[in-house]
Amino acid sequence: MITDSSAYNDIAEKENWPAVCDATVRFSHPDLCRLLGVWRKAVKGSSLPRESDMTTRLLRPFLPDIVIYECAVARKGEQRWRVRLMGPSFAQIMGDLSGRFLDDAVPAKFLPRWHASLDATLGERAPLRFLAQAMTSGMKFLVGEYFSAPLIAADGSASLVLAAGRFTGGRAWQDVEAEARQTLGLG
Repeated sequence: MITDSSAYNDIAEKENWPAVCDATVRFSHPDLCRLLGVWRKAVKGSSLPRESDMTTRLLRPFLPDIVIYECAVARKGEQRWRVRLMGPSFAQIMGDLSGRFLDDAVPAKFLPRWHASLDATLGERAPLRFLAQAMTSGMKFLVGEYFSAPLIAADGSASLVLAAGRFTGGRAWQDVEAEARQTLGLG
């Protein structure tokens, strides 16, 4: 299991994933900056915001672009991620996975990358910024900037991840990755 942004970047490099995790959360897209502000306001002195603090009213401007993932433990003690909610703009790029478990919906070769980003978010216990090449059918030209932050579920566990993505086809992944690695000192 990936425990933080550094471990994510190590495995991403080793596995040649077109992805970089940025714990500095210096978002390029203004909407992701605003969502980070909403998340930080919801913290209210505790370590993480509760799911109930992230109301529809607060999230309304971001609803088309967000997804909420839930970490569940299967009978054999295996961790599984379920998509609780996926906004239509996010679903247009990634496919609508609402209500589905990732291991039932995502091709096996991409599953470790999805799990690693979600695990890193819970492990870091703070918001993270991911940059990644979209690996969906017919959309490999897109580069995504993702907000990913943990939430406390109704049962009190830190088992939810609130994510949002913004996508562009304006720059090649190789250029985005090189810039991000240099900025983060990843070599």
